[in-house]
Amino acid sequence: MLVFGAVAYGLFALCAVPFWVLDEGIAHPLYTLVIGVGMFAPTIASVVVAKLVDRTSWRDAVGLRFRGRWRRILLWAPLAVLLVLGLNLATAVLMVLRGVPGDLTGRTWAAELTRTLSAQGAEMPTGAAIALVLVSAAFGVLLTVVPALGEEIGWRGWLRRELAPLGPWAAIVLGGVIWSLWHLPVTLIGHNYPGQPRWAAVAMFVPVCIALNHLYSAITERAGGNPIPAAFAHATLNSTLGLAIGVVATSGTTEGLNWFLDTPLGVTGIVLTSAVAFLIMPRRGRASGQAERTEPAAAG
Repeated sequence: MLVFGAVAYGLFALCAVPFWVLDEGIAHPLYTLVIGVGMFAPTIASVVVAKLVDRTSWRDAVGLRFRGRWRRILLWAPLAVLLVLGLNLATAVLMVLRGVPGDLTGRTWAAELTRTLSAQGAEMPTGAAIALVLVSAAFGVLLTVVPALGEEIGWRGWLRRELAPLGPWAAIVLGGVIWSLWHLPVTLIGHNYPGQPRWAAVAMFVPVCIALNHLYSAITERAGGNPIPAAFAHATLNSTLGLAIGVVATSGTTEGLNWFLDTPLGVTGIVLTSAVAFLIMPRRGRASGQAERTEPAAAG
């Protein structure tokens, strides 16, 4: 565990360090690329532990097995996308229902989208503009699923199994705390919760990561221990959070929005995510990650 943590935390911190000193910080044009590379730190850590410490099969250690699991993987990858997209949209709707200025019909967003595209010289009907955004969002998920898998192989692949002997709830909570603290190098420079105090952002991100760990672990369990569907869930959250808010936004939304309450990374998101995770987590064998650690290697 110590070796895994040292490698995962150390490599990610190295990727984040330049943006602590560069004037543009997270607005630097290379930030997304470099941090995307840093998201592979947990995967690299799992390889180091499996090959140099445990001397075991890496694919077994992280659940990247496919024989007998293809149907579940192919089912839960798109389901994970739909679940997280639904959670993002539900959070946005609840934000408006609690009184934040917004338009639940989406007409304001559609009109503004058409206006923006026209101003850029790309005039098109509103329906075509919406279709373009949806295609772009789908492409964004497919693009970001690669670095998201870099995280999921480590967190929901290796760490979930490592913590399984502690019991399901302890593993979910501790895994979420470890994951949230791994984000410190970027959380402290404004990656999440724009404009909010950094100490509050760090504190808020802990329960968020516990809830998301619960959800992604549940998806991984449903996929037979394979972390690929969880990577699709992770990528969907990263890619569509802003889009979901934008669909219901009006000119007063940004001013009225409370990042610690109204977003998937706020209290509303924690409650909804935890509820969905509880519903889809298999009731049988909640410590199944331990069983997966000892199964014989299989081809495929």
